[in-house]
Amino acid sequence: MKPLAGKRIVVTRPAGQAAPFIGKIEKAGGTAYAVPLIAFQPFEDEQDEVILQNLHTYDWILFTSKNGVDFFMEKAGRHLKKIQAKWAAIGKQTARAMEAYGLPVSYMPASFSAEDLTEEIKKGLFLPEKVLIPKGSLARSLISGTLRRKGIQADDWIVYETYFPEEEQANLLKLIRTEKMDMFTFTSPSAVRHFVKILQEAGEPFPDADYGVIGRVTKKEAMSFEIPISVCPAEFTVDALVNEIKKFYKERS
Repeated sequence: MKPLAGKRIVVTRPAGQAAPFIGKIEKAGGTAYAVPLIAFQPFEDEQDEVILQNLHTYDWILFTSKNGVDFFMEKAGRHLKKIQAKWAAIGKQTARAMEAYGLPVSYMPASFSAEDLTEEIKKGLFLPEKVLIPKGSLARSLISGTLRRKGIQADDWIVYETYFPEEEQANLLKLIRTEKMDMFTFTSPSAVRHFVKILQEAGEPFPDADYGVIGRVTKKEAMSFEIPISVCPAEFTVDALVNEIKKFYKERS
């Protein structure tokens, strides 16, 4: 019997990014329910023109997510020829997205989080002279703040914004009220916040289910709402999350 046979798992990843996760759940015998609780769109930053004109002055460009790569390329792809910077990535998925655009990854921290990179910065393992960090509207400034404290010029550039797709509110409530789910999964703190907001506004209690997350920040956000976390892999990837979910249910069978 397949490891997730009979298990019903909710995937809250954005619509354009959920397919691989859903495919892995179904391959393991589970049933996946897609309820995207976050979506992304381009963001017009007041710094856009200045940064585009000065792309050639950066010695490093650092990406912290696949979205950062995609939306950077939308804004700056036509300027690639004048960029002389090296490219850095946090996480395998980010690195794969960069390589798909032909951007060679010259630096990637050993682990896949902003916290791990800041530790490497403090140890002197990553010390650019001037770095650009394309990111989302809700992303933290942990990395740029750490670099600035080292006297390094670090420019955050918001290239996309995260928003809540309103049409999914009814879909989530219907699913919770009419179906019995085994696990809800979250891969970002924004998805957790939107999930909680929907339930609170509807006066709906948290479903009696298991909860799986990717990343320490997502886990911290969920725990701040007293959501009990059953699965949080050490590696911050969908592959690791699916493997941990399979292990979790195997141990309980």
